[in-house]
Amino acid sequence: MTPTCRLCNKEIIGRYHSAKHCWVCTDSHGIVNGARKAISEVAKAVRKGILPSVKTLTCVDCGRPGECYDHRDYNKPLDVVPVCRKCNFRRGSAIPVKKDVASEMNVGLR
Repeated sequence: MTPTCRLCNKEIIGRYHSAKHCWVCTDSHGIVNGARKAISEVAKAVRKGILPSVKTLTCVDCGRPGECYDHRDYNKPLDVVPVCRKCNFRRGSAIPVKKDVASEMNVGLR
């Protein structure tokens, strides 16, 4: 049985076996909920030295080496904590961007 996309109900082809969304929905999902913009803001902050590299930190949940920054709220793109991939998956999705905040996020760190 081939899995179907949770957003559009189309068959998921060419993705890993546990994928929850098709390629089209995966590409557009980050734009809709603000994840891509928030991740981009964190990357800019790391490059500018505002945030330390996550590789130098430990996971706040389990103490293993940090692998990524976790957003709990995409409306606050720099309000992040370092976590390992396992704990990031366990934490689940962040709060999506509100429409009035989305326009403010376009200013960002330049």
